[in-house]
Amino acid sequence: MANGKSVPKPRQPTGMLARRPATPRGPDGSGPPAVWPPVLILLAGAGVFGLVLLSGPGTVRAVAVLSYLVTVPGLACVRLIRLPDRLTQFVLGVTLSLALGTLVAQAMVALRRWSPLLGLCTLVTVASVAALIELVRTRRTARRGRVSSS
Repeated sequence: MANGKSVPKPRQPTGMLARRPATPRGPDGSGPPAVWPPVLILLAGAGVFGLVLLSGPGTVRAVAVLSYLVTVPGLACVRLIRLPDRLTQFVLGVTLSLALGTLVAQAMVALRRWSPLLGLCTLVTVASVAALIELVRTRRTARRGRVSSS
């Protein structure tokens, strides 16, 4: 409209599918909320717990349990905060996992109830509860988005 002329609007090509209603956005606003991370956290906890209870191969069990304890409990809790930066989320998750492991170990020593299985069970429970909270929150957000777009 610089010279008094109107700019024609671009035409939508024929044969295209109708637009889908808006889907609820994820924590960072980029796309639909992902359901798979909390489900993966729950499955990882069950897998590690199963490896320990069924006395899986020692090396596999050690690697699985240590990697789970160093990452998953803290990441499950940090995901509830919904930080936009994935690197920050990972660093805080690992830090919180180590802190939670230390607190659980100190509590078991102070209560004179030292048991590696009890410590693992406690940390799997913490991660599972955090994952379930995230899963419920994601389902509510998705349901709310469907209701508002109708």
